Amino acid sequence: MSLLPFTNLPEELLEIIVTYLPPLDTVAFGRTCRRNNKTTYEPLIWRSHCVREFRYWQPSHDIEDRLEQPPAQTKWRALFVERKKRDKEAQQLFEALLKTQQHRIHRMEKVAKHGYDVKDLLLRERDHTPDDAEDVLARRYYADAILGQIHRATALEKWMRLQKQQMVRLEEVLGAYDLFVLAGKKGDLNDIDRELNRVADAIKSQDLHFDAWTIRDKAIAVARWLREHNLVGNPGEEDYHALRNNFISIALFDSPHTSLPLQSVAIYCAISRRLGIDARPSNYPHHVHAVIQTPLDTTLDGGPRSATRELDYDNPADIMHMDPWRSETELPREALSSRLLQMGAPRAQHSYHLGPSSTLEIALRTGRNIMNSVQQARDLQRQAGGDDGGEGEGPFYPDIDAAWYSMLWSMLVLGDTNAATTLHRRRQCLPYLIEHYQAHFPEDLGLIETLVIPMLGNEREHHVLLHLVTTARTGDANARPISKRPSRDQLRAGLFPIPGTGGVGCKIGTLFRHRRYGYEGVVVGWDTKCSAEPRWIEQMGVDRLPRGREQPFYNVVAADKSVRYVAEENIEVVKEKPSRAVLALAGRWFKRWDGRAGVFVSNIRDEYPDD
Repeated sequence: MSLLPFTNLPEELLEIIVTYLPPLDTVAFGRTCRRNNKTTYEPLIWRSHCVREFRYWQPSHDIEDRLEQPPAQTKWRALFVERKKRDKEAQQLFEALLKTQQHRIHRMEKVAKHGYDVKDLLLRERDHTPDDAEDVLARRYYADAILGQIHRATALEKWMRLQKQQMVRLEEVLGAYDLFVLAGKKGDLNDIDRELNRVADAIKSQDLHFDAWTIRDKAIAVARWLREHNLVGNPGEEDYHALRNNFISIALFDSPHTSLPLQSVAIYCAISRRLGIDARPSNYPHHVHAVIQTPLDTTLDGGPRSATRELDYDNPADIMHMDPWRSETELPREALSSRLLQMGAPRAQHSYHLGPSSTLEIALRTGRNIMNSVQQARDLQRQAGGDDGGEGEGPFYPDIDAAWYSMLWSMLVLGDTNAATTLHRRRQCLPYLIEHYQAHFPEDLGLIETLVIPMLGNEREHHVLLHLVTTARTGDANARPISKRPSRDQLRAGLFPIPGTGGVGCKIGTLFRHRRYGYEGVVVGWDTKCSAEPRWIEQMGVDRLPRGREQPFYNVVAADKSVRYVAEENIEVVKEKPSRAVLALAGRWFKRWDGRAGVFVSNIRDEYPDD
């Protein structure tokens, strides 16, 4: 039996076959003949390629809406080509920023400007660069740093919308905090949205007649399902203030799914809203509850209600309270009022505390909770010796510095109705934000420039910030000053008055343990002698050291992320494999760890060419 010639296949079948070809093979197939070329321009084929090749898309593409429309309504092939061109441009910029410190921040900003359109590319660089790659640490570090830029810009866009009183959902406002601490884990705003939709669908699917239930029954059913599946609450209240409990993505995706009452209620309210329930967090002090309001035309129990009658917060037919963090049962208003009296709250304020809170107040309350949790986490970290066990692991996930940074940004961006109070708070947190940006997030220069400076346009801090940005831009554009290692002839000639004959003993990339304090660190810079200010030299007792101020001093980064200035006599070189904490930081300065030599391979040779 003879086979049917390939060219005689029906058009529909040929299209289906071509959808299984990789994109480049699809183009090659189209060059074989006129008919095949026509087939390879079919929108359905390129829609399939777009979906398979790219998971993340900038919101401007409206990709979810496009996928629901007929394929012919979108130029899928052109969209695919656009994304590929964007990837190519971003890849070239990424390769360039790995090679030199000059223009590095500028190039990072240009990549990050593409937003979620380059997230797939950056995830490949971070998660799939082989361990034996020549610059594995640098690739992973800078890919993750740019991802962080993209996530933080997205978070700040949500907060700015809230500040301008534009439409933004509660879970987006709280999920913005999560964008600061993702650390490569699942949990961005799209992930949160999909998971909340999934849970809402699961609750609704329990009963075919769910839509006919009363609001009260639905509200209780949501709490029951969440508690049965351990998505809210915290069975071990000894870690009530644990940092992880402040982030709703961690509560949704990471076992044991613990959270603070505020995050549990936010999850409850977001799912309830998807099921037609008007549930909002309360203003209750110390412990947030959910306030469920009846629709205008019916009571919570399904009875008729005049749409013109205002909500009565004392009427159980109009309002109910839930505490999904503790229970699946309804909270009696009398019990809540009694507790308020015990706290000393005047009766005149009870309606406020028992009523729904604004999204802005919940966002600020989250920031205050994070501040308290960070302080506790830092105490625990000091007790543990400063090593967090590596990114995404151990008791100090999420990252403490990233969480603190999220709180500082929220306190700066989000203001209240009192302009004087807002300005005072911004002035309080601004020095800490700038310090944190300079130490840990220098790639956020553009955020300082475009968001912070305009906020303080008429204030005394404006010119200081302008100078800071100008200096940083100039420093990024210029080549780094070269520090050449002194030769033996120079040492003999006394041009570098270093005691002994060895010169600068440690090279860039030397792993060490501090002789006195025992912390692990790595050398990222050196001076032939102490070049600190006289006041620092006096405070640190440098002249009381056996070798004094004339010995080499090293800029080092410690496992706890702190940057320090250490005398050579306190450097105890070690050849063992670095801790995960140091490896997570090292990509900022180094290409890889050389296990044979027991040192990091420098990626700052433009500044220290002899190392």
